Amino acid sequence: MIRRRSPQTRVRDSDRLRARTRLDAAYDEGQLTAEQRRDLVARTETATTLPELADLVRDLEPPVESEGDGAESPPGD
Repeated sequence: MIRRRSPQTRVRDSDRLRARTRLDAAYDEGQLTAEQRRDLVARTETATTLPELADLVRDLEPPVESEGDGAESPPGD
């Protein structure tokens, strides 16, 4: 059975784990303070729908890939 995602689609533990991983990366890269990270991680535990979870990471930049590969362009390029 194919699971369709709607605004009411409930999150899975794996969805929460991905969100926490993204928040950890944002903290490591200086996008979040320790307090902000703690608050957002706690909110991943109470999020019940995918849109709620997506809202917690919506304003974060994508994680930096490998810093040693030289492929990353500065913002605005």
